[in-house]
Amino acid sequence: MIIKNFSHTLTLEQAARVLEKFRIVFTVEGVKAKIQLQQLTAISKPYEDRRYSGYPYLVLISSLVDYLRDKGYTDDEIQDALPYGAEI
Repeated sequence: MIIKNFSHTLTLEQAARVLEKFRIVFTVEGVKAKIQLQQLTAISKPYEDRRYSGYPYLVLISSLVDYLRDKGYTDDEIQDALPYGAEI
């Protein structure tokens, strides 16, 4: 999958901060586990953007939102937890 607009993605660190607000996952390792369990979707990061995170992939916001909706959280709660500028 190729994503050209990276405003639809989060770094693993950002995803961990979002999930921490819901007391689901507290570390990047927890996010990686969610990706391995296919509960979240990750894509490869372009080589030139790898300096912003220690991990070579990004989490799709849509998969994070779907995961949180399945857990019973409302769109308003999810939007409040997302980093500034990220939208559902």
